[in-house]
Amino acid sequence: MRTPWPPPFRPHEVIFGGFLLVTAARLLVAGNAAGLCLAFAGMAASVVVMAKAATRWPSTTMSRVRLALFPVLVNVVYWQLGPVVAHLGSNNWDAALLRADRIVLTDTPAVLLGGWTTPPLTDFLSGCYMLFFPGVLAAFFIALLRPEPGGARLFDGLISLYGLGFLGYTLIPAAGPHLAMPEAFPAALTGGWLTDTNAVLVASGSNRVDVFPSLHTAITVFLMGSLWPRHRRVFLSLLIPAAGLGVATLYLRYHYAVDLLAGLLLAAAALALNRNPRLP
Repeated sequence: MRTPWPPPFRPHEVIFGGFLLVTAARLLVAGNAAGLCLAFAGMAASVVVMAKAATRWPSTTMSRVRLALFPVLVNVVYWQLGPVVAHLGSNNWDAALLRADRIVLTDTPAVLLGGWTTPPLTDFLSGCYMLFFPGVLAAFFIALLRPEPGGARLFDGLISLYGLGFLGYTLIPAAGPHLAMPEAFPAALTGGWLTDTNAVLVASGSNRVDVFPSLHTAITVFLMGSLWPRHRRVFLSLLIPAAGLGVATLYLRYHYAVDLLAGLLLAAAALALNRNPRLP
C-alpha cells in the first residue's frame, strides 16, 4: 500500500498552502496589514484542517470537499494580490521584463507584432484567449467528478501552478505592455464583438500585477499535456485554440516573452509532478 506524499498532504496542498503561509509571513514583517495577514494565515489553516479531516474520515464526499476548497481559495487570493503587493511595497517590474525581451528579441513581441494586426486576427485570438476561463472551469469540474485518484492528481499540477504563479505575482509584479507602455501602441486593436468582450473582461478582471509568470500559458500547456497520454482526440481538437491562446497573450499586448518562457518552465515542472509514479 502506497503512502500519501507527504502524509497527509498532497503536493498541491503543500505548495499552495506554503504560498499562503509565506505571504502571511511577508505581510507580518511588512506591517500595517493585519487583516490581510490573518486572512492568508486563516486560508493556510483551512488547507491543513481540510486535509486532516479528509484523512481522518475518508469518503468520496470528503475528497470532493477537500478539492473544492482550492477553486475557492484561488479566486479569493487572486483578488487580494493587488492589495498584497501594495502593502509589501514591491517595485514594479515592467521595465525589467521589457529589457529582458529586448536583450533577446530587440523588442517585446507585442511591439514586434504591431504590423501584423488585423480585425479578423484580433477577433480570432481574442476568442482563443477567452477559452482559458471555461477550460479551467472544466478542469475543476472534471476533478471534482472523479476526486480519487484522477482529480487529486490533476490538482497536484494545476493548483501548484496557481501557488507558484501567485508567488511570482507578489515577487515580480507587473501590469503588462498594454498598461505599462501604451505609448508604444499608437493604434488600438480593433475587431468585432469577440475583441470587445475580451477587452472588457480583461479590464474588469485583472488585478494589475498578474504578468510574470504567464499562468495562461502555464495552465494551458499543463492541461494540454495532461490530455495527450489518454485523450489524443480531445488534445488534437483543442490544439489550434490552445496555440492561439499562447500567441494571443503576446499579440493582445498582455504579456512579455519572458513571461511565457517562465510559464512554459512551470508547466513542464507541473507535468513532471503530475506523472510522478510515487504519488497515489
